[in-house]
Amino acid sequence: METGLQPDQPRDVIASCRRVALPLLAAVVVMLTVVIIPPAPDDLGVNGDISSGAVLYFAHQHGLQFGTDLVYLYGPLGYLIYFYFSPDAAGARLAVDAALSFAVAAGLCLVAWRLRFMWRCLLLGLFLFLASNVESRTDLLIDTGLLCWGLLCFVESGRRLAVAVAAFVALAAFGSLAKTLVLLIAGLSVLLLAGDLVARGHRRLGAAMVGGFGAAIVLGWLAAGQELRHLGLCLAHSLAVVQGYGQSLGWEGLPQGTRCGLLVALMAMMTVIIRASSAFEAQDKHRTWRRMLLLAWLSALLFLTWKHGLARGDRYHVVYFFGFVPVLAVALELLRPASRAARYWARGLGAACCVLSVVTVQSLFFPPGWGSLQQVCGAFAYHARCLLNPADYCQRMGDVIEAKRREAQLPRLHDVIGSASVDVFGQHQIYALLNGLNYRPRPVFQSYVACNARLMRLNEAFYLSGAAPEYVMFNLGPIDRKFPPLEDAMVLRHLLINYEPAGNEGEFLLLKSKSAHAPRLKMLGQETVRPGEKIDLRSYGRADLWLEIDLKPTLLGLLRQVLYQPATVRLAAWREGDKGLLVRRRAPAAMLQAGFVASPLLLSNEDLLCYYTGNSPPRPSAYSVELLPGDGRFWQEAVQFRVCEIGQGKAP
Repeated sequence: METGLQPDQPRDVIASCRRVALPLLAAVVVMLTVVIIPPAPDDLGVNGDISSGAVLYFAHQHGLQFGTDLVYLYGPLGYLIYFYFSPDAAGARLAVDAALSFAVAAGLCLVAWRLRFMWRCLLLGLFLFLASNVESRTDLLIDTGLLCWGLLCFVESGRRLAVAVAAFVALAAFGSLAKTLVLLIAGLSVLLLAGDLVARGHRRLGAAMVGGFGAAIVLGWLAAGQELRHLGLCLAHSLAVVQGYGQSLGWEGLPQGTRCGLLVALMAMMTVIIRASSAFEAQDKHRTWRRMLLLAWLSALLFLTWKHGLARGDRYHVVYFFGFVPVLAVALELLRPASRAARYWARGLGAACCVLSVVTVQSLFFPPGWGSLQQVCGAFAYHARCLLNPADYCQRMGDVIEAKRREAQLPRLHDVIGSASVDVFGQHQIYALLNGLNYRPRPVFQSYVACNARLMRLNEAFYLSGAAPEYVMFNLGPIDRKFPPLEDAMVLRHLLINYEPAGNEGEFLLLKSKSAHAPRLKMLGQETVRPGEKIDLRSYGRADLWLEIDLKPTLLGLLRQVLYQPATVRLAAWREGDKGLLVRRRAPAAMLQAGFVASPLLLSNEDLLCYYTGNSPPRPSAYSVELLPGDGRFWQEAVQFRVCEIGQGKAP
């Protein structure tokens, strides 16, 4: 009796199973090493990210609408990927973390198994080493997953191609609903990858990729409890937040890290150009178009990674960039050039990227000596223990949360506020949540994020509406050593006019609403100065003043802002006569253009309290916009300013 199987077929089936089983088994190991297990919050009064995550959980619990109630870099699924543990979504968070990490690990291992053994080991080893030493690795994981599944979309065929497309769309849609920055690269990637599918003759699959991504965004948006009519507004406002970040939140990192980052980015770009320009078989009649699409996609992915990683040069962002580039450099071995010279150049540049990236993070950021290597094994053991015994993990995290809750108690403010609505000015909204207050956030809920005129006006409109809170827990604590009145300046102006002190405790001054008048700005003067020249305010006496300063970049400055970060600008406030400097702080040009309360000079809670009680804080006689040596070429010489008197308009 014939079985229908040829003698070699059992071996073929076994080999096929091994080709699938081994990468998936490796993916489990990789997943357990790099899975995102959120830690407990640390210093509530210092780390503003703790409050960001807490508000995202709060928004999910209370059904706040993104785009209207809340405007932020994260979307309605952001609470599932944010840094810190929350007991309110512990089970869902662990499940999503494991699924996301496995999806990324599976894509990485499938790419690795298409490489020769040496490159396979190098790719997996580099990723495990770098990712396990990165404290907040969500961005690194998502970008790595998009890279690997995207590469598979370019090189796979048949059923594997359909799987790669489906995996890419699922990861891209989830990331886009969680974070706006992911939407930028995910949306562009879907269009470019779909274009490649069409060029290869897979028109239906290409159309399905674009349609599936759009449908997944819409369905995910609705499943998250959001109204469809708010989707467009959410995207528009979120892009304004991204723009504000680029204009106002640049931070100079360690000079060594910046120089190495620039060199690594240039070498990675050269690697991308060589790999993309020689990819695909010579008999592919559409290879020119496919190479152009591949080059556009890889260049965009690399640029956005560079921009996100080096524009704000702190430890979290820089390490993310240096963690991604080596993975990119080795994964591109999947696109093997036919030319020996191109192959050698690509491998040499890729190897240089890997070496310089690892040396940089090891010398500047990672634990010294063998500590960073030991972290790989330690991460695997810790993550496995948490996933295998989630109840113990949740108990340990819950104990820390309860300790932080006791630490954050503000009994005097709680008694005054009672059940009334309250907002928090500053960065530490978690105090309102841990005290069980009736928290009513303004749209751009953290003051440092309201960093351009458009975002400030959203918050001002909220305070002029019927939704305005009865109380405000006020803390004037800017980030990045910025000039304090610049953050959320229009809300600060509103508080001067319409609120009065009602108590204080801890780091907060409690303000109570007394009216709801729109500001009335009376023009007092408009002139032009140069950087370094003083803007004289002496003729305006002791009036409350609003100052708008329009410092425009040159073409070179605009290019620097797009490719890297704006040149540093500082604002100095001066005493009358020869009494000298009052204060000199960082002042991003976009925030200066939006305007700020220039007189009285408000640098702390105490200054605001003095203003309310009639003991007026200092009133500067002049301001000056100051540039760092050599930065004059980035800014135009003519600096226009407008001085207005702040008055009380009619109630809405």
